[in-house]
Amino acid sequence: MIASQAVRAAPRRRAALPRQPHAARPVRRRAAAGSVTWEVRTFVAVSAAIAFVFLLAMLYLSQATAVSTAGYEVQRLGAVRDELRRQNALLEVESARLDAPARIEAEAKRIGLVRVSTIPVVRIEAVAAKR
Repeated sequence: MIASQAVRAAPRRRAALPRQPHAARPVRRRAAAGSVTWEVRTFVAVSAAIAFVFLLAMLYLSQATAVSTAGYEVQRLGAVRDELRRQNALLEVESARLDAPARIEAEAKRIGLVRVSTIPVVRIEAVAAKR
C-alpha cells in the first residue's frame, strides 16, 4: 500500500438515488494510457531517491573498506621492513666478525695451514705465435 493511499479518508456514502438507465449515466473516463497518476510518480521518485541513497552508502562503505585494508597492509609491510632491517644489522655484525683477520688466522691454524715466509714468483716469457 502506498503511503498516500493510507492517509485517505474513507469515501462518503451517497444517499441512494434511483438508478438511471445505462445510457443516461455520466461516463467516467479512466486516465489515458500515456498519463501517469500522482501516486505512481511519487512512488517512482521515492524509489529512485532510496536507490540513490543506497548506492551512495555502498560507495562510501567500499571506499572506507579499501582505506582500512590499505592501512592494515601498510602496518604489515612496516613490520616486515623493521624485521628485515633487524636481520640486516645482525648479518652485518656477523660479516664483520667473519672477516676479522685474527679470526681468519686462528681458523687457518686450526686446520693446519702455516704462514709462508716467501712467495715464489713465476715469470712468464713471451711466446711468439707460430704460423
